[in-house]
Amino acid sequence: GVSPVIGMILILSIVVVSIGIIYTTGIPFIESMKHTTQVSNARNSFSVLQNDVLEIINGPVTGVGMARITKVDMGGGSISVEPQNTKIQIDYSGSNNPVTVVTAIPGTISYKYKSRGVVFENGAIFSRYSTGSFMEIDPMIYASDLGSGNIGLMIHIINVTGANSSIGGEGTGKIRTSFNERGNLYSGEVNSVNITISSQNNDSWGRYFNDTLSNAGLDYSSDFTVDQSGGNVEIKISSGKYIQLSIYETKILAKVE
Repeated sequence: GVSPVIGMILILSIVVVSIGIIYTTGIPFIESMKHTTQVSNARNSFSVLQNDVLEIINGPVTGVGMARITKVDMGGGSISVEPQNTKIQIDYSGSNNPVTVVTAIPGTISYKYKSRGVVFENGAIFSRYSTGSFMEIDPMIYASDLGSGNIGLMIHIINVTGANSSIGGEGTGKIRTSFNERGNLYSGEVNSVNITISSQNNDSWGRYFNDTLSNAGLDYSSDFTVDQSGGNVEIKISSGKYIQLSIYETKILAKVE
């Protein structure tokens, strides 16, 4: 009769609605979870990459040498080595010496998946979003309180060099890193230091220097300033006392395979 027909129609309607709900909410949720998981996995791999680079900087490990291979689950993303696509300029001066400029052009190693990314830049690891970046692991840049308004400032530039290389798709990507050269660019007392960084992660660099210098006992505005504009961040330090400044640069050869 009529009742079984109505019942079948109701069941069919429920099935259609359920399928619609799955497509409109369930599948996007699954894709979002996959997106988050993939980027999280890449971030963990880049943490290993940073540790590998530190081992290269600190010297050869017995039986391993001065090269490392870091594996990354591609998951449909891409890995790129891009030399010379950032810049750090350090201007410093003392009472007995004029302004001296040190410039380096560090490269980056990055993983990109859709709108997200993970970047190794100048010794730090960043998570990149469409709205900006967040520093996940700190660089080898330190400030220490020496008392009476004096500070120690150590800047170790990690310069990724080599040729542009990239890989994408599925499977496992490999990042090969090896030692190139190391230099001590400056060590001594100065009265002022200006640092200018050109980078897509300039917002994170600004926050890092703000926190680092504040934790070393300096006061924002009177002892240092941090200004961002046009993809650059400029840090000016002039505490009125002395700054024990050390600048090092280690060049790392990198390629993906």
